[in-house]
Amino acid sequence: MKLVKMVVPVLALMLAFASQAQAISIVEEHVNGGVLQLNWLSGYDTPRTLMALTMNPADPAYSNPSGDHTVGVLTNTVQDSGGIALSAVDPQGQNDYTWEGWFNTGAGNTRRGLVIRASVGDNFKSSYQFVLYSGMAQLVFRRLVGQTPTSLRSWVGTQIPGGIPLVNTWHHLKVEAIGNQFRLWYDGVELTAGNPVVDATPLLTGFVGVYNFRFDLGNVPVYFDDLMLTTQNVVPARTTTWGAIKNLYK
Repeated sequence: MKLVKMVVPVLALMLAFASQAQAISIVEEHVNGGVLQLNWLSGYDTPRTLMALTMNPADPAYSNPSGDHTVGVLTNTVQDSGGIALSAVDPQGQNDYTWEGWFNTGAGNTRRGLVIRASVGDNFKSSYQFVLYSGMAQLVFRRLVGQTPTSLRSWVGTQIPGGIPLVNTWHHLKVEAIGNQFRLWYDGVELTAGNPVVDATPLLTGFVGVYNFRFDLGNVPVYFDDLMLTTQNVVPARTTTWGAIKNLYK
């Protein structure tokens, strides 16, 4: 009986270790050495993709979060081409994942941010977007299907952590997609704490990427950095046997 009483807590501890989840990196883009690490594709039938840039000290965004002064830049098209740019990468077969990264507000003159579950089949015209609108007073999580938008949740003015961001500042966005539920963070603050976005007609698969849009103003560059796609995985328990456990109590 004494052995059973002592073994049960050990087994419980083992099961706790086995159920722990950890973030597993799938793809990352840090623009190391001023060179892109990933194969970025263009969207919306435009030639615009994420490009590598090594900034000079005069650039207002020079002090990027990683401190290496290398970033990805996505420049939107001219007005005649829709003023849009979307660039995406393959999530390597993952459907449920977390996509996060830094973006720079610049002059705050375009809609900019992250995209998830972007459809390859229509050149990424269908996706979810987590974006800061032009003017920087509104954060929006929305779904687009064939370019038709549906706003799923928004945060305006003082609802944005830290308030309306300043020009030429760096901020962090993060989206977790699990089935039809989505959690969102801005600068480390979970906006959806206890109340994830639930989409009744979800997009369940697709690429991840970055976005830049303004219909009446083109050739605006937006800087992104330290983009990361992770997924959750179960940590396996250490291999053991009943004999090994019993030997602990001899």
